[in-house]
Amino acid sequence: MAFLAPEGNVEVSELGRCLVTGGSGYLGRSLATALVEAGATVRVVDVTRRERDDVEVLVGDVRSRADMARACEGIDTVFHTAARIETARLASPRLRREVWGVNVEGTRNLLEVARTAGVTRFVHTSSVNVVVDRPYAGGDESAPYATEANDLYTTSKAAAEALVLASDSDELRTCALRPGGIYGPGDPQHLPRVVRETLRGRFVALVGEGTARADNVYIDDLTRAHVAAANALGPEGRARGRAYFINDGVPTNYFHFFAPVLEQLGRPFPTAHVPGAWVKPAALAAEAFARFGGPRPFLTRMELDKLLWDHYFAIDRAKDELGWSPRVGPAEGFARCREWIAKLAEETDVVERPPLIQWIAVLGGLGLLGVLAFDRDAHDAWTSTVSPMLPQGVLRGIFWTALALHAGEAVHAYRFARKRDMDAAGWGLQTLLLGYPSLRLLHRAAARRAAR
Repeated sequence: MAFLAPEGNVEVSELGRCLVTGGSGYLGRSLATALVEAGATVRVVDVTRRERDDVEVLVGDVRSRADMARACEGIDTVFHTAARIETARLASPRLRREVWGVNVEGTRNLLEVARTAGVTRFVHTSSVNVVVDRPYAGGDESAPYATEANDLYTTSKAAAEALVLASDSDELRTCALRPGGIYGPGDPQHLPRVVRETLRGRFVALVGEGTARADNVYIDDLTRAHVAAANALGPEGRARGRAYFINDGVPTNYFHFFAPVLEQLGRPFPTAHVPGAWVKPAALAAEAFARFGGPRPFLTRMELDKLLWDHYFAIDRAKDELGWSPRVGPAEGFARCREWIAKLAEETDVVERPPLIQWIAVLGGLGLLGVLAFDRDAHDAWTSTVSPMLPQGVLRGIFWTALALHAGEAVHAYRFARKRDMDAAGWGLQTLLLGYPSLRLLHRAAARRAAR
């Protein structure tokens, strides 16, 4: 997987030795690469280890004081990108503890350890979410923290940012960046989701009117913003105790923002609209199902709100105080993503469809069996004009047995596909309708996937 470093003008001479938490993540890896290419000495720490030759790699958890003490030893500047992203409002106590532990207590722990270790600059990766509990059209950093939102990500990131900004002192100078949606080559979250849903035929309608606008930022611009923020944390720096919105300055509706992906994949942009009020009960049900052990929600209520509300913000403060401005707009950004989108498309599992004759045979056969089993006139007519037929009681038993087999095969297909990161919902539904013909295709597709 390729990660692109930001282009030029990255000044790191005053930053000393740098630590990047969440160094195995998308932003963390990209930021570490940018720092190294600018001449900095870099250490990264994460709970998962991804080997690389250009930086020192540590395995550690931000919740562990010992791990963070080891990570901060000899460090001058900390870039804190590690976070647990979970946007559900309904969640188990265990998940709530985990998200709060990483995002809030982990940040508190890192701040305390950094201060003890003599770190002088601390740049925290926050989120636009920290103020999004209502619509904003061109807001700025004076917007208050979200108080009405109760999803795990918003509440925990707001609390973490507040901790960071309150910790600013002459010894440890701090600031926070609030990026919009992050995308670019190697993006593991937004682009894979859009490609997957498009190829699986699920990007067929806009939720709401398709006019609500949001912020996004290209990965290179975001990494430059982090370095600019660190540079503005010098003894006389203007960034101390401050938060900054970081985006490309081109607020766009989410659906329209990703239209270039559909164009590259050769799929039409949807024209149908689904009212948000219709989707909200489904999002609530999906969260509830996940709360009790089901799969991750296809859409959480927080994500739905962001599809329906304007929530874009001005970047004047970042331009003025950090000397930063975006260089990559959406058109150029997606042009740079073409190879990544093509790679995602190649790797995306799509449900294979059996020949039309099998659909006709299976569904037609089940339909005919149901009619003969439950309609006496149809049963009598068949018996008198076509051929002798089993008694209706026997036919009903066969019909219910067939449905039970289809249901059992569908459950197996769903679990089998989900375990292999295939389209579990698609394979499960097709197998519910077709039974064994679909199940056979699934096992063949899984075998080919494993052989790649």
